Amino acid sequence: MSTGDYMANLHEEPIELAATTHAPSGDVTPRFRLVPPQAFALIDVACIVMLSIMCGIIYSGVKIDHMGDVARYFGFGIAVGVLFSIWAHGRGLYSKSHQQQVRIQIQAVTLAWTRVFLFLVIVGLLLKAGAIVAHETVLLIFFTGLGGTAILRWGAERGLGYLTRSGALARRNVVVVLQSGRPVSNSLAQAIEDTGGNICATILLPVMPSEGALSESMRTLIDCVRRCCVDEILLATSWANTTLIEKITEHLRVVPVPVKLAPDPIISELLKRPLVEFGDTKAVELRRAPLTRPQLVVKRLFDLVLAALLLSLLLPVLAIVAALILLDSPGPVLFRQHRTGFNGRVFQIYKFRTMKTLEDGEFIQQASQDDTRVTRVGRVLRRASIDELPQLFNVLRGEMSLVGPRPHALAHDNEYGRFIALYAARQNVKPGITGWAQVNDWRGPTPQIYMMTGRIECDLWYINHWSLWLDIKILILTALRVCTLKNAY
Repeated sequence: MSTGDYMANLHEEPIELAATTHAPSGDVTPRFRLVPPQAFALIDVACIVMLSIMCGIIYSGVKIDHMGDVARYFGFGIAVGVLFSIWAHGRGLYSKSHQQQVRIQIQAVTLAWTRVFLFLVIVGLLLKAGAIVAHETVLLIFFTGLGGTAILRWGAERGLGYLTRSGALARRNVVVVLQSGRPVSNSLAQAIEDTGGNICATILLPVMPSEGALSESMRTLIDCVRRCCVDEILLATSWANTTLIEKITEHLRVVPVPVKLAPDPIISELLKRPLVEFGDTKAVELRRAPLTRPQLVVKRLFDLVLAALLLSLLLPVLAIVAALILLDSPGPVLFRQHRTGFNGRVFQIYKFRTMKTLEDGEFIQQASQDDTRVTRVGRVLRRASIDELPQLFNVLRGEMSLVGPRPHALAHDNEYGRFIALYAARQNVKPGITGWAQVNDWRGPTPQIYMMTGRIECDLWYINHWSLWLDIKILILTALRVCTLKNAY
C-alpha cells in the first residue's frame, strides 16, 4: 500500500491541495489566534478594578457627598480581581477550548465570584478589617459584578463567534487520523468547526495495521505536520483498540503538536454525562440522585420546622376530631396501614379513621362516592382532607415529607407496578402528605389505568424539577384545592 493511499481530505483531493491553505513552515505568515489566557485574565482584573472604583465613588457620592478614598476601592478591586482570575485560571476558564462555551463560563464565573466574596468576608471578619470598605459598597460591587461578569462572558462568546466566522480569527489546522473505510462523521466535523478548528487533511490508517503499514502511514502524517501549519492531530479511532492508540501516540512523540483522541459513538454518549471525582481518577455519573445532599438537608429542615409548627397550632383541632370519631362509631381513633415509602421501604402511615373497616391486606378496595364503609364524621374529614393530618407525625419521624408522591397501599403498588413503567421510580423520594399530582386534579380513586398513569407522570415531573419554592407552591395550592372539596370521597 503506497503512501498516497493513506491520504485524503474531505473533498477527496490530494493532500497537497489542502496544504495550500497555509504557507509551508519555512514561510509562515503571522496568524491571529483566539484571545490568549493571560489577556483574558488581565481584562478580568482591569474590569473588576474599574467596577470597584465606580461602585465606591457612586456610594460615597450618594452617602457622604464626595468621592471618598479611591485608593481603598482600587486596593479592594485588585484583591477581588487577582483572587477571581487565579480561581478562574485554576478551573481552566481561560483555556481556548472554554472561551466559546458561554453556558459553562457563566455558571463557573458565578460560582467563582461568590466564593471570592465569601472568602473576603471571612478574612475581613477574622482580621476585623470591615471598616476598610463600607459594607454597602461591598454588596454593590458583588451584585453588579455578578451580572457584569456573566454579561462579559456572553459578549466575549458572541464576539469570538463572529470573529471566527468572519475569518478575523484563524482556525486551528487539524489533521484527522481515521480508520480505513470510515469517513469523518458530520458530528465530529461540526465539533471541530464549533471549537475553532479546520480540517486541513485526513490520514487513513491501513486496513490491517501491521507494523510496516502503520509506520508508513505515521511517516506520512509526520511529514504532513512538518510541511504544513498543523496545530493539532485528532485520532478518530475506536477506544477499544488501545494497542493501536498507544502505538500511534508513540510514533507521534517526535512532533511538537498536541494529539487528541476523539470519542467514538459509545464513549461520546457517556461523556455527555457528568464527570465526578473518584479517587485519583474520574467516574461517569450515569444517573444522579433525585436530590443532592444539600437539597435533602434543606427539604428535611423545611419539613421539620413546618410540621412541628402545624402540630403545635392544630393540637386543639386534632383533639376535637379524635373525640368526634370516638362518639360517631366504635373503633380506634387512628387508622394504620402499611405503605411503601422512600427506596421501597415499608412503613405505617397514620390517618384519622374514617371507615368502619380497617383494611390492610392483599386486596384493598378504593373509596368511592357514596361508599357505605365511610362513617358520617369520616365523610366530612375525607372531603376536607383533615383525615391526613396525623401524617405530620410521619413527617417528624422521617418516613414522609410534607410534599412528595402520595404513598399507595401495598396491594395497589403491586397491582399498578405490573402495568405502568417506572411506577417504582416515584419512590426515589419520600412520599408526601400532598403532591404535584394532587394539585393537578389527580386526587382520589383511580379506577382506570390512565388515571394512575397521569398521577405517576406528575410525580415523576415533581421529582425531576424539585425545588423548595415548588414545595411552597404545592402547599399553597393544596390549601386552595381543599376549599373546593373535589374528588375526595
